[in-house]
Formats: sequence, C-alpha cells, structure tokens
Amino acid sequence: MPVLGAGANLCDRAPDEPWSPGVNLPSGAELSELLADEFDCEVSDRSDLVRVSQYAEVTSGEGPLYAQLREIFVAQYPIPSLHRFIANLPAWIGEHGRRPCSQLIMTTNYDDLMERALREARVEFDLVRYVGKGPYRGLFVHEQPDGTEHVITVPNEYDALDPNRRTVVLKVHGTADRDDPDDDSYVITEDHYIEYLTRTNPSELIPVRLLEKLVHSHLWFLGYGMRDWNLRVVLHRIWALRELGWTSWAVQRDVDRFEERLWITRDVELHQCRLAEYVAGLSTALNEVIA
Repeated sequence: MPVLGAGANLCDRAPDEPWSPGVNLPSGAELSELLADEFDCEVSDRSDLVRVSQYAEVTSGEGPLYAQLREIFVAQYPIPSLHRFIANLPAWIGEHGRRPCSQLIMTTNYDDLMERALREARVEFDLVRYVGKGPYRGLFVHEQPDGTEHVITVPNEYDALDPNRRTVVLKVHGTADRDDPDDDSYVITEDHYIEYLTRTNPSELIPVRLLEKLVHSHLWFLGYGMRDWNLRVVLHRIWALRELGWTSWAVQRDVDRFEERLWITRDVELHQCRLAEYVAGLSTALNEVIA
C-alpha cells in the first residue's frame, strides 16, 4: 500500500534544481522559507514548516495562510513518474495475466498530483479527505467518482467504500480543492497538529474497510521520512491494531543512522536511493519477471 510523503513530489527533480512555481512543487523546507518570507516570520528556524505556519496564522489569520497555500498547490504541475507508475500499476498487472487489482493510496500531501495521475490512467477512484475546518472539522469526507460527497460521521458503520473493488486515495492531512476554495483544508500549523493528533484515532475516524486494509497490508513509504513525527503517531496507532507483523518498505535517500534504526525497529526495510532511480529500476525488474 503506497504511503506518499512530501518527497514523492520531488521524484524527478535534480538534486540542485530549485523550486519554481508551476514547474515543480516545493519541498517542506522550501515551502517553509516561502511562507516565512511572505508573512515576515520571526522564528529561529525558517525551515520548520509547522512553526512558520503557526506564526503566519497567529499574526495574519488563517485566511491569508490558506490563500497562500492555495496559490502554491493548485498550480498545474507536471505529474511525476512515481505517481504515473502507481496509477498504471493495476492495469499493467492485468495486462500481464495477473489478477487485476485496486489500491488504497495514503498521502499526507495537499496537492492533487495522485488524483490527476489516476484520471490520466483512466482509473476510477474514491477520494477520502480530512476536514480541518467548518462544521465537519475533524471528520473525513468521501467523494465518489461522480462527484457525490458524503461526510463520514460513523466510520465503523460506513460501507460505501471498498478498496478491494475500487481504488481509494486517502488524504490524511487535507487537500487543496482545485474546483472549490471553500473545500480547501490543511493540517499544517502547530495548533492543527495538536487538534489532529488528539482527534485522529484511526479506529474511530477512518472508515472501517479502509482501516482493515491499513492494518492488513504491507506499507510502501515513498518520499516519507521517519522523522516526520506527525504521521508516525498515526501509523503507530494503526500498527498497534495489528496482531501479526507485516513487513514494509521505505525508499529514502541521505538517511542517517538514527533514522535508519527508527525504520528497522518498525520492521521496515529501507532502500536508500533517489525515487526516480527506484521507479526506473522497479519498472525494469517487473518487466523482467513477466518476461
């Protein structure tokens, strides 16, 4: 089950290539620097996105922060090779005589690159996104392929989702809605994370069939660092529901010994390389297996 972090969007960027609006999405540190400049943030670490976002919200309000984030995330960026690979994987499997499959794709990103990749590949999918504001704050919303939306108020009874029948994109930190700015939702400030982590017990908020899939799947961490403690808390709660172990994999470069140990203690096999190289190598390996 793919778990996409912020680094997934940097898949095809050269190491020395800078962020450019409409050309490629910023890393977490680049986004933090941009917000720090925009809101004249007086913080000791301008690369600390959570702290910088909190400063921006406190000094200027949530509205200006949302407006700035929307300007960044709804621009039309090229779809990375990683997202195309994931979107086309079920069809590729079916074409080579294997049983066609659907996917549950979990992401902490606010952009819609994964959704665009699925639409480009003609994959029908459900979108489940976290709501961080308004009357449904703290709940998830299910958007069906035809655009119909349902607020998931009783997750353990909600049976309108089945990742074994149709692909599901689960956006656990909200999203920028390209069509409706009123539906934008971000978990990004210190206060957002405090509220999110006190509310977000997966067994109580995530629809039951998605939770079952999360608990009984190998996880495939792509562009996600174990130092990202916010998602680590959610994953810890999911892993706590497991009665049996499921080996998982992570693709990450420039990992220090401490972070490597964090992966190992969670039964995650680490592959230290650039995502673009990994995708190319995996594609070659799969074709050799089929051949």
